[in-house]
Amino acid sequence: MTPWGGRVLTFSTLDSTSRHLWRLAEKGAPEGTVVVADQQSAGRGRRGRQWHSPAGLNLYFSLLLRPRIEFDKLPQFSLVAAAALWHGLRQDCPGLTIKWPNDLLCRGLKLAGILSEMKPGLSGAEFVIIGIGINVNAEIDDFPPDLRDQVTSVKCESGSCVSLASLLPRLLEELFTFTEMFNREGLAGSIGELVNRNFYLKDKKIVIHSGNDKIKCRARWIDGDGHLVATLADGRQTSFNAGEAWLAKAD
Repeated sequence: MTPWGGRVLTFSTLDSTSRHLWRLAEKGAPEGTVVVADQQSAGRGRRGRQWHSPAGLNLYFSLLLRPRIEFDKLPQFSLVAAAALWHGLRQDCPGLTIKWPNDLLCRGLKLAGILSEMKPGLSGAEFVIIGIGINVNAEIDDFPPDLRDQVTSVKCESGSCVSLASLLPRLLEELFTFTEMFNREGLAGSIGELVNRNFYLKDKKIVIHSGNDKIKCRARWIDGDGHLVATLADGRQTSFNAGEAWLAKAD
């Protein structure tokens, strides 16, 4: 059982843990249901990208929540999950940081990705699914050549293998603690403080990709709504509620 009282459903292979859990959620699966796969054939990242999901090495799971929230708060769930994972992995991965809107990095290399999805209801979310992929025991050679200079794993950072069977319940406890905290105080309190203390992009020159626009700016902090606050080239301050942030080439 999960800390919410839901079941952990484990599969050897799925197309995507989030797709499978979405189907279960539409059939009435309770909050706290978790779907885990040893391997994904079509793991998903942001903007339809595929998440590389080799068998037996890493952790791929999705969590079902049924919160009473407005539609515009969905992006905040990725930051809540990032904060929870940071807290759960910080001792294994010194120097772990959070990259807005949904990644964990070590030494600037991707360790974990988060994808939050919502099914709208009449007055808010019917349910939210948080999909998580964490590179745990993979070696760099286990990744495709074009990814090897962009990724890392818990094993690469800690120097030792980690039991996936013990890591999952530890992270679910963290996710439960942080989602309960979010329900009480939102992002404006201690979760926001944790995110900003470990904010990878802080004070770096970045390019925001939003739709067809590419906006050069300097990242500052994450506000209480989960927006990225930045300074434009002319000195004006603005914020972004969506998009992708990349380091400017000068950095």
